[in-house]
Amino acid sequence: MTGKTQELSAVEERLRRAIEAYHEAALAYAAVKLALPDRIGERPVTAEELAAALGLSAPHLRRLLRGLVSIGVCEELPDGAFALASGGRSLRASSPSRLDKKASIVVEQYWRPWAELAATVTTGTPAFEHVFGRPVGEWRRHHAEQGAMFDAYLAGQTLAHADAVVAALDLSRVATVADIGGGYGGLLAAFLGTDRKLRGILFEEPHRLDGARAFLEPLGLGERVTFVAGDIFTEIPVEADLYLLSGVLQQWDDARAGAILKACRRAMPDGARVSIIERLMPERAADDPAAVMLDLHMMAITGGKTRTLDEFKALFAAAGLKLIGVGVTPVGLAVVEARGT
Repeated sequence: MTGKTQELSAVEERLRRAIEAYHEAALAYAAVKLALPDRIGERPVTAEELAAALGLSAPHLRRLLRGLVSIGVCEELPDGAFALASGGRSLRASSPSRLDKKASIVVEQYWRPWAELAATVTTGTPAFEHVFGRPVGEWRRHHAEQGAMFDAYLAGQTLAHADAVVAALDLSRVATVADIGGGYGGLLAAFLGTDRKLRGILFEEPHRLDGARAFLEPLGLGERVTFVAGDIFTEIPVEADLYLLSGVLQQWDDARAGAILKACRRAMPDGARVSIIERLMPERAADDPAAVMLDLHMMAITGGKTRTLDEFKALFAAAGLKLIGVGVTPVGLAVVEARGT
């Protein structure tokens, strides 16, 4: 086999694995949907026992459990019973991995729009709207349980991986941090955890604030946060030393992203700065495939995009801001900072 033939074979095998990956995602989702990781518990159980307890078809459940063995969720014992493997414990509702919520969000909210990427390329509108008939934000408000699951998952993930972002920012002259469009406040929680004297402001749509309080109060942060409801595109009536926009601008086209920055600029007192936390689009796709995939995700779900540094500079200039610094965290997120001109 020649070198070129081997290379082609490796590429084809990688594509084959990618195409067939839906099997594993669907198996994990089925396990979560049926609550199998939580119901199996620590004691091995037969398919018949589990089916009787859950009102399921025992022969079909056995086949599903054997499929879960193949992806490390379950273990099949010599006597035919099934025990939970390490992957299964990661899918429990109490797991800090939150993979149960990720499986649900991916399959119930993202799977069909991603399958309709061609519709986005054809029409120029997000595939999510093509599939569900309305923009993703409106759909999540209308399907409150789905929206709350997404917001809670995102807050937990953000808090768990926020250390690198906090470390990248100079907080020496910061007394108040405003998290603009910060969901349930996962990133804000990380900042407040670094200094008990630091105060926070969470600016969000009204329907998210109750969930944000429920997320922040058990962390002992509720009394240090001012919750402000409003429209991110028109007015941001909060005054702070540092304004955080984490994963916000990437959800919108240039016109909407520019409106958000202009609203921030109008609110910023002298000396304040705004920090954008997002991946930067590389000049070449091979330089950061994750940024390219995120760009496609925004195209399909929200209609937004991943931007280059030059594109951020243009948005800043139009909003009366100037770039003052760029850093990249170990996890690939960029921290792009600006002040008023």
